[in-house]
Amino acid sequence: MQNVIFTNQVAGVEVEFSTKAQLGRPVDPNSARQKRLASAPGKRTGRPVNPNSARQQRLAAQAERAAENGGKVKRGRPANPNSARQKAIAERQALLDAGVVIKRGRPVGSGKKAEDKK
Repeated sequence: MQNVIFTNQVAGVEVEFSTKAQLGRPVDPNSARQKRLASAPGKRTGRPVNPNSARQQRLAAQAERAAENGGKVKRGRPANPNSARQKAIAERQALLDAGVVIKRGRPVGSGKKAEDKK
């Protein structure tokens, strides 16, 4: 592995550093492929997109839902507002909004050890 010394680490040493990795063989600008790519800027190369594929249809439907909701996308399973946990979270938030100080952590005497002592 090659060590790179930056200018601010060693005084008086100037080092040219490129963030772009120079991997593979160099590009020949006179090759037929490079000339073809240069003559059609903006043209995408590679495999064409099939708009009727399942993935593209799913992405289109997702984009539609995002546009309807102002850019917000609903993800995951929706919460059930009538579940015990959601009710407990709502009660806790109501206490916090009222200014009540709630102790953090697990309450004392909860769990298996407390049941065994009884």
